[in-house]
Amino acid sequence: MTDDRFTWYDRREVLALGATGIATLAGCGGPSGGSPTDAGGSPTGTSTSTGTYMNGVGPDASVSFAVPMDGAGLTSTSVQWDTTAEGVTIEEAGEVTEGAGHYHVMFDTGPVTPGEIIPSDDAHIHYGTGQTEGVFALEPGEHTLHLQVADGAHRAMGLTDTVEVTVEDTASLDLSTSVDGSVVEWTIEADNYTIEPSSNGINSDAGHLHAIIDAELVPLGDVIPSDARHVHYGDGSTSGTIDLAEQLGDEYDPGEHTIRFQVGTGTHRAVMVHVQTTVTTS
Repeated sequence: MTDDRFTWYDRREVLALGATGIATLAGCGGPSGGSPTDAGGSPTGTSTSTGTYMNGVGPDASVSFAVPMDGAGLTSTSVQWDTTAEGVTIEEAGEVTEGAGHYHVMFDTGPVTPGEIIPSDDAHIHYGTGQTEGVFALEPGEHTLHLQVADGAHRAMGLTDTVEVTVEDTASLDLSTSVDGSVVEWTIEADNYTIEPSSNGINSDAGHLHAIIDAELVPLGDVIPSDARHVHYGDGSTSGTIDLAEQLGDEYDPGEHTIRFQVGTGTHRAVMVHVQTTVTTS
């Protein structure tokens, strides 16, 4: 089974990875792998009466962004996305299955003409493991996002949706702590961001907190682990206590400890809204 933590990558890293590296990281086969064509070189599969490639998907099918909404003003550069699909199966890339495909998100560039291969670059992000939600980074400013489905060989289909968003970088967390022995009491106030239970699902500029003890932040879009050093507050808590001796067990030593609080989405994917402190325990 593919680990869905590796289906996202930061578009700012794309140029360094190159097209081959992107396809590998996103779980996608390269554009040269197994593109379905007939003897005349045209893509196989059902097309509309105007010749638009649909890979067997019916004319009533649709896909759309559920998050973010069109016209949304976002307070964080960590943009959460979620989707809906009707009449098409969203699955892993690789095999070309009639009536199915996988998602791509395009940043500030138009959708790919149906029937053509969707490129892998900093403007075309492949979600080749069948991911239907996630997080990506956008610079502050106005952006146009396109959602487009392609078949298992990355050939664009005539299923798209478009939203326009304005991104700011104003979300922040303010942390206060006190220490009694090995017990750390903490309180967080969020500015321009909503802390809510994970049961609320995926919402723009919202998520729940995770305490990360003596470990690095989880990379953007990766699923935050649940272990001794990663404490989930899926109930939407903004205050609490952590007994580091109890939490770390045999790995606990009195002294300095770094605690980071990082937001995760409703599906526990890391968002770059975070704050940290160093405490001294006894």
